[in-house]
Amino acid sequence: MKFIISTSRCYAATNCRLLNFENRTYKNSRFFRNSVVLQLPSKEPLKTDTKPPAVPPYISGSSVDNANQCLQSSEKKNACLNNTVKHDNNLDNKQSMNETKILDNNNFTMRLVKKIENWSPSTAKYARLSVFGCKYLYKDVLVLLSAYKKYYTSDLSSLTYAELELKYRLPLQLVRLTPILIFWPVPFTNLFLFPLAFMFPKYLLSEHFWTDEQLKEYWVKDQQNNFEHNMRVFEHLSLMAEECSDDMLLKWFRVIECLGAGGVSPVEDIIQAIPVFTMFPYHFSTLPRQHITVLLKMYNLHRGWRRRVRLKKLAQYIQLMDRAIESEGGPDKLNDRQLKWACLFRGLSPFSSSRETLVLYLKDWIKISSNVDNDSLSCILHCQVLLALNRPENNILKNTE
Repeated sequence: MKFIISTSRCYAATNCRLLNFENRTYKNSRFFRNSVVLQLPSKEPLKTDTKPPAVPPYISGSSVDNANQCLQSSEKKNACLNNTVKHDNNLDNKQSMNETKILDNNNFTMRLVKKIENWSPSTAKYARLSVFGCKYLYKDVLVLLSAYKKYYTSDLSSLTYAELELKYRLPLQLVRLTPILIFWPVPFTNLFLFPLAFMFPKYLLSEHFWTDEQLKEYWVKDQQNNFEHNMRVFEHLSLMAEECSDDMLLKWFRVIECLGAGGVSPVEDIIQAIPVFTMFPYHFSTLPRQHITVLLKMYNLHRGWRRRVRLKKLAQYIQLMDRAIESEGGPDKLNDRQLKWACLFRGLSPFSSSRETLVLYLKDWIKISSNVDNDSLSCILHCQVLLALNRPENNILKNTE
């Protein structure tokens, strides 16, 4: 065989086809010789005899060496593959880290804000508000779209509390942004549009672009305007109590007297007085028109057609939000912004109280709403008057009237 190979190599200098044929036969012969050695351990059983086993005639020392070389080469190939996979994983991790760094630090908008800050710190403040406000608005819009998708596919009960809250709040805030969204593509309107928007942020911008001071100021002003309507609702409740004649109304009279004396009625008394709202004149179908208009003003709803239906839907929506809070772990699981708005919407001033008092207030509210059924839904609309009218946290609203 060696003689044939040596003579063929001499002739292969002039004939390339013979050299290719020689390489193929050499590789095939090496494969077949080594394959026998690799199959021996699986076919040959172990022997307990003291005599050394006889080596088969078709196995020689050179074939064993070739087999070892093949095994070593396969191990090297596997090691090389593992190294390449690890190298690729390291590259992917480095790329992801670089992407996050670019988004955080090397972003064009952030670099522009830093340059503006070096030039004018006052304008950089509004630039940061616009950048982060757009990010927060984009996230909330995505949550709102998912909420509408769930609403049209299943029901409102499948929504989370964050989705229910944004579905109630965000559409009105998007209406404020419509002038900017309409006139923003027009050339040269940015020169006066954005300064005008930051001059009147309550009417032209959403809450995502407000500072903490502006948020507190506007929320307190809105609550001060609603506090006057709360007093009128309590006056109507006390006047309608005189028209009732039933033995079950004794507990309701106790709640009214406690509120009239300037105190805070206990939650247990309010829960026991819930059946009053299933009777005349506290039921939805029997509420006076003046009382309906005051309730609409208290919740900032328009006073058009189908006023009772809209109030009933609002009461059902508030009850759904309460159930979502309870199913997600209670008011303790809400963040500070959600907790403050929840208490503000339910009649308690969130800026003059600690987080513990806000959590306790929401727990009391949820206790009452969990005992309300479809016949006594009007109790939820009056619950902020019954719970938060004489709270010491609302003294700021009374002093600024």
